[in-house]
Amino acid sequence: MTSKREMSLDYTLELQIPFETEGQASIATKVLSPDPILKPQDFQVDYSSEKNIMLVRFRSIDDRVLRVGVSSVIDSIKTIVETIDELS
Repeated sequence: MTSKREMSLDYTLELQIPFETEGQASIATKVLSPDPILKPQDFQVDYSSEKNIMLVRFRSIDDRVLRVGVSSVIDSIKTIVETIDELS
């Protein structure tokens, strides 16, 4: 049986989140990028933006960890979108 530490990050997901402007996508990317991942050996997230699209790439050791991690990031993105709406 393979131990958890030896497992690779084979489970992946990529989200493309549209914003109204390139600036908003860039701000959202910069706000989320410093967030540390508690177990980087189990779950990793990469943020980038292209034009008005924020790209979020997830990698995980299994589907459960992926689901929990994606849910957490989506909650953070929701907060950012709500904040941008309030300030606009």
